[in-house]
Amino acid sequence: MSFIKDINHDQFLEEVVEKSKTIPVIVDFWAPWCGPCKQLTPTLEKVVNRKNGKIILVKINVDENQNIASQLNIQSIPTVYGFVDGKPIDAFQGAQPESKVEEMVNKMIDATPGNEIPKLLGEADQLFSDQKFEESFKLFESLVGMDPGNPKIIAGMLRCMLQLKRFDDANEIFDSLDEEIIKDQGILKIKKLLDTTYIDDGGLFDEKLIDEVNANPENMELRFKLANNYLSSNETEKGFNELLKLFEQNPAWNDEAAKKKLLEFFDLLGFNDPNVLVARKKLSSMMFK
Repeated sequence: MSFIKDINHDQFLEEVVEKSKTIPVIVDFWAPWCGPCKQLTPTLEKVVNRKNGKIILVKINVDENQNIASQLNIQSIPTVYGFVDGKPIDAFQGAQPESKVEEMVNKMIDATPGNEIPKLLGEADQLFSDQKFEESFKLFESLVGMDPGNPKIIAGMLRCMLQLKRFDDANEIFDSLDEEIIKDQGILKIKKLLDTTYIDDGGLFDEKLIDEVNANPENMELRFKLANNYLSSNETEKGFNELLKLFEQNPAWNDEAAKKKLLEFFDLLGFNDPNVLVARKKLSSMMFK
């Protein structure tokens, strides 16, 4: 089945307005002489084809359909409209990067009437925040079956796996992902987390570091090394606590190394991570006291 078609003025009501009541429709207004159109249209087609039927692209040549272009106040091309439930909900003009097109398309799919996925995603995220990682994982896993190529769902499932220390399973999933999904920023952050975590579940953790830090509590280099050891062993809470102690001792130490490491892991783990939520509050209170 083709998810892309060319239409004319007479088909607009049926192929865009009525069709968008059941499936999102993205409308590309273009012309053969338009240089930016030749850049944008292939990007639109690529993103729409990747969604495998969750959205339709229709293309309208403005030279041949000036009436509809005038009715929609198309003043320059390319112009793109996104129709959901019979009305336009988003638009942009000019050639755009693939990430911008992807963002608009995802917004349209999420807004489709009857789409339960955004609601279920929110429930899965809440379970994760409540540290109910097994329940959250099961919900994300069921969502994968409903929308296999959704990077938000895959990222959520992988984050649960990290919390459950199912590192081998997470690596297997990464090996099975296609190139486009792996380029997603959320997926890349989780991959970086996985690559910096000891896959043997903390077997490389240096227990002697704890005694050394206890014996030398003012040695900031040792404490920073202990914090990194905890983080690499997926002991995130303990790693954050050591970094917060460092920051409290001397915020400027080693070019603000403790703060930078905290912010790095806040970004990698995501603001929904329960350890991040707690550590961010503590860090903020120290910074602005």
